[in-house]
Amino acid sequence: MRRQFQDHDSPPRRVRGGRPWSLRKGVVGATVGVSALLLAACGVSPGASGATHPSALNIAMPVASNPNWFAPIVPTTACATLTGGMGGGMNQYMPLLWVSRTDTINYARSIASSVTPSHNDTVYTIHLKSNWRWSNGHPVTAQDVVYDWQLMNAASQPNAPFTYCFAGEGGLPAQWKSVVATNAHTVVVTTTKSVNPVWFIHNGLAQFIPIPKSVWDKHHNLTHELSWIKSIANQPMNPVYQVVDGAYRIEKAVPNQYYEFVANPRYSGHKAGISHVIYNYETSSAAEFAALKRNTNQIGYMPFGLYGVRGQLASHYRISAQPQFGFFDITVNMASNALDVGSLFRSLYIRQALQDGINEPGIIQRLYHGLATNTRGPAPRANDAFYDTKLPALYSYSPAAGKRLLEANGWHEVGGVMQRHGQRLAFPIMYPAGSPTLTNVMQLLKQSWAAEGIDVTLQSLQSNAFAATVGSTATSNKWALAGGSEWIYVPDYYPTGGGLFATGAGFNLGQYASSQMNTLIRATYLGGSASTIQSRMDAYQSYAWQQLPVLYVPTPDLLNVVATDVGGWSHWYNMIISQPPINRLYWK
Repeated sequence: MRRQFQDHDSPPRRVRGGRPWSLRKGVVGATVGVSALLLAACGVSPGASGATHPSALNIAMPVASNPNWFAPIVPTTACATLTGGMGGGMNQYMPLLWVSRTDTINYARSIASSVTPSHNDTVYTIHLKSNWRWSNGHPVTAQDVVYDWQLMNAASQPNAPFTYCFAGEGGLPAQWKSVVATNAHTVVVTTTKSVNPVWFIHNGLAQFIPIPKSVWDKHHNLTHELSWIKSIANQPMNPVYQVVDGAYRIEKAVPNQYYEFVANPRYSGHKAGISHVIYNYETSSAAEFAALKRNTNQIGYMPFGLYGVRGQLASHYRISAQPQFGFFDITVNMASNALDVGSLFRSLYIRQALQDGINEPGIIQRLYHGLATNTRGPAPRANDAFYDTKLPALYSYSPAAGKRLLEANGWHEVGGVMQRHGQRLAFPIMYPAGSPTLTNVMQLLKQSWAAEGIDVTLQSLQSNAFAATVGSTATSNKWALAGGSEWIYVPDYYPTGGGLFATGAGFNLGQYASSQMNTLIRATYLGGSASTIQSRMDAYQSYAWQQLPVLYVPTPDLLNVVATDVGGWSHWYNMIISQPPINRLYWK
């Protein structure tokens, strides 16, 4: 899971998860100089298309970012950065379970052939395919899965050399009683109590990324092992990274320039259609657009701020708009010492009036060019198997309805601003500076709320200052609303709200608290029949939509720019990883 404060002109990073205050912004693009160097090195002619293809597929990375952690087990310090493992799009290590683009488990593409719950949903037996191999020819075994668990568990303990990013997700490690290999291709996971198997498989077992124990287990001591992993995690050319079970392995790394990957000939899945892949370092979104105009990358990304001039791109590029597996929102500060109006925000009708004033249709059409989803509760609306399609449209845009709601609760307008008992309904909304689109969203919100008598002051902060303010309880007295944040469900593929809306949860930045919400969230973790499990998820979604623990705003699509001679993109695109599996791409 990740809570990010998002630059709306930039797609989020391709990451496996994230911290709540990392402020990662990601337009992917290349500088002209770097791209020209790479193309020359690969024997590519700029603008190559049709029957003539580059010797490598050039893909842009997020702006001003390098992969900084290549080990399959991710620490909190690298949660929201571009990591080198499966979640970073580098395709070196395969997850045990492949989550499909409809948020179901695709066992045909997984290392595991099946997961069978038993003993009242307390025992989960995982059967591995016997033909899955590491690139050194050795089989991927149950011991490699158990070794991954041992590292995750050790890194989730106090005083570990580094802290596992997803500790607490999927009940790990507190609700995991044991993980044992009963033979070379069978792993048995036992929980401390009966749990919802859909939740546990999606959010718990799906965290497994088998690690080649015979290569990585250097010290036979988990503390020493974690220290060693930390020391080499950003050394991608270390020999340990040459043993992979994914479609590619790293061939060359030049920080601040490029990372080159070559196909793994022993990959047990679909063999790579393109043998060389280069991820290019980027400096700015403007440089990325310039690089696309020069035809020096085959895959890049477009900010919404430049969508209006997309015609400047060469004709052999196409824009592929794809929904995101999460939602965008405005964080509402309900802390007891929140700036000016924290106690008011704890009143549902105030949040409802604010939601009534959010012009989702206007934002989608005017600022996102129709390429966005109107957000209705916290579960992803696009292609998610667990989204409740019966959720009603409770908060259609209506400033008049919001104003009537305020008046019904004793507010009256004085000089254009609602007042009650001497208090004015006036407060600031903070947002990270640097995105013209996000600034326009904030200005449209200010205009709509003014029609209700709500006086909002726009306050843009540099990213670091914004993150430090909103991401710390120590500064909860310095802000009221925070715009420009998003939640992406990775690796909490079963979209429950424990990390988001449970009282005291680490990602509950607005300090929302509700005993009813806590009860509904806990219920989504419990076992039962399929219909009972879905009804619990529906009840949670309905309450989270009706109660507005955050204000929901449209969730924009990702704008991928893809050369027309790259095949497979549209057919294999997976919204869970925000791209298709790269090994499925091919030259037309």
